[in-house]
Amino acid sequence: SPYPPSDRRFIDPIYLDVANTVDGPDRAEARVLSGDLVAYSAIWAWKRAILERRFAAFRTRENADPPVAAEFQRFIRDGGVDLRRFAIFQAIAETRPGETWQQWPINLRSSDSEAVADFAESHAERVEFHQYLQFLADRQFAHAAARGAASGLEIGLYRDLAVGSAPDGAESWARSDELAEGAWIGAPPDPFAVDGQNWHLPPPLPLRLARGGYASFAALIAANMRHAGALRIDHAMGLSRLFWIPDGATGADGAYVTYPFADLLGQVTLASARAKCMIIGEDLGTVPEGFRPVLTEADILSYRVLLLEREGHGFKPAASYPARAVACVTTHDLPPLAGWWEGVDIRERALLGHLQSVSDAEEARVAERVALTDMLADDGLLARQEFAASPIASVIAGAHAFIANTPSDLMLVQTEDLAGARVGVNLPGTDAERPNWRLRLPVPVETLLSGDIAQTILRPVRASGRGTRPDDEAGDSTD
Repeated sequence: SPYPPSDRRFIDPIYLDVANTVDGPDRAEARVLSGDLVAYSAIWAWKRAILERRFAAFRTRENADPPVAAEFQRFIRDGGVDLRRFAIFQAIAETRPGETWQQWPINLRSSDSEAVADFAESHAERVEFHQYLQFLADRQFAHAAARGAASGLEIGLYRDLAVGSAPDGAESWARSDELAEGAWIGAPPDPFAVDGQNWHLPPPLPLRLARGGYASFAALIAANMRHAGALRIDHAMGLSRLFWIPDGATGADGAYVTYPFADLLGQVTLASARAKCMIIGEDLGTVPEGFRPVLTEADILSYRVLLLEREGHGFKPAASYPARAVACVTTHDLPPLAGWWEGVDIRERALLGHLQSVSDAEEARVAERVALTDMLADDGLLARQEFAASPIASVIAGAHAFIANTPSDLMLVQTEDLAGARVGVNLPGTDAERPNWRLRLPVPVETLLSGDIAQTILRPVRASGRGTRPDDEAGDSTD
């Protein structure tokens, strides 16, 4: 999952594009990139072998390519202690496969220990290799941002900051003195998760953040704004409070811990102004009273999801969506709209034993479908004759037209909806029970926007004026 990363300040090198380092057909590439599921371990083993060769070649030609070598050294200097510690962690982890850092020898568990410094000195080449991977990732990210800007991407790349990092990852090792032990971040019981949710992420200690003048938090925010025009803060309520769950307990046993909201918000807004990067605060779930007005005052966009915006037994009208918001039909934690319409998520949750009454869930979904179609029809976004002929296609088009017609500043379209997927990329509350974050798109990325389903979505969006560029007035471009 991208939501318990090893270190939120750095890029997972598995995402590096290695295509320009491979000459001719590669059987290993064909093997690891085939199938319906992403085989992360096999993909990384294949990419790592290529990157090892590239690093060796880079080191041998450093003298022949001084500008790149100098750029690499600047990157290392600018990355400072944080980059070096991340690279050291990666190097140590390589020598201790299958172990968490909590299982390492005690003198390696502290990132600033003499033993760690000695290890870094005796494994200098491996430390440099992992710095090199971050160098490549940053260059590729910068290139993608520049190419997007040159192609007319006005805002730029939209990044996402997870609420926490993996307990066995590089960030928790380097910042262990700022994180609580014996507790996890989660969410209290609600209709979506009757036992609450335990995200198994270590919570930051509020007073420790303040003790350091919020320097580590400021660095985290700045790192995630790099090469981006927008940053979504996952579970933005964490700026104000986090739900702590004792180790071994359930969500019913947890409690909220207050955080220095004004100070953290100040750091976010300062970083935003410096980087010229807009902020979206994901404010779904249990939202404290008065929280959203404070975000609006700070010019942070709210996050509104059609399938979750309810009013009694129906859905909220478009006019009720705030202007300072990002609106969308569904999210990565919900099924694509076609799957929601067909009840794919209900059947999946039933098979996993996550529903107390399947019949009640199915009955409720029928009522939700009626409420959605009635609202779309009342707004003139769903023609009854079209609905009778092709219900899913007409609902998908109408729902996206609805979002496009809200007063919200921005709208999002899920990749899975564009691809016609039915099964959600993630199901909260599950881990090994299903292949979360491993499902491949049912269509190639290269043809994603030109497909019939994608065009069904994009036509009404363009008709509303959303997503239309000066050179796209005919509405036929799929760039």
